[in-house]
Amino acid sequence: MNPIFKSVVVLVFALGTLGGTAFAAGSASDVFKKPLTEISKPALQESIAVLTASPLTVGNFKQTRNIKKLNREFVSTGSFAISREEGIVWDTEKPFPSVLWVGDNAIVQWDVNRNVKKTMAAKDNPVFAEFSGTIQSVFSGKFDELARNFDIYFDDSRKGFCVGLVPKERTVARIIASITLEGVNELEKVSIVDGEQNLVTYEFTGQAHFKDLDSVEGTFKDLAQKFKNVKK
Repeated sequence: MNPIFKSVVVLVFALGTLGGTAFAAGSASDVFKKPLTEISKPALQESIAVLTASPLTVGNFKQTRNIKKLNREFVSTGSFAISREEGIVWDTEKPFPSVLWVGDNAIVQWDVNRNVKKTMAAKDNPVFAEFSGTIQSVFSGKFDELARNFDIYFDDSRKGFCVGLVPKERTVARIIASITLEGVNELEKVSIVDGEQNLVTYEFTGQAHFKDLDSVEGTFKDLAQKFKNVKK
């Protein structure tokens, strides 16, 4: 499993520590009726080109996990930072404060209140790594990496973009059934159906773009500092 594919699998699991069919719920499921073709590929690349323009994207997230067996919904909120070179940081504020960094080969979970850090190998958290790697691939414009690891679907009949990803590798498909990415000028929503048909949705808002962590200003300056500290 290559580093990008591996790092995508690690993210969903780790985000689950923060707080079926291959079709995501809602209208976005229509995307899986439209496989990406050589004709539609340029339109896909043009639609999400804005995501590749910035070396560092920060914003707020809301994670909603629906667990079918428990018939319950769990919500987490906080902020995130996606760096082409440094990985992804998730700064969860509610229900419990914690900071999570996801790189190509490792994850660091930081209990800020107790100042305790736990390092995990990406291979031990395949779902979370796979999600993170996918997000980084999209923000880096590495479509060839995505195509090697996923069957790609693209709906160009709407404003903005809607991309569906279904893992090609069987071991990954048992953990992640599908990933759906939606947005207009930013990545606004990611929906993940896991191997047990549970739906995890991430909604992203308030995005801002910077050249690096040192240039971050305003409300996300504290997030940038946590990004630096979580890896120490």
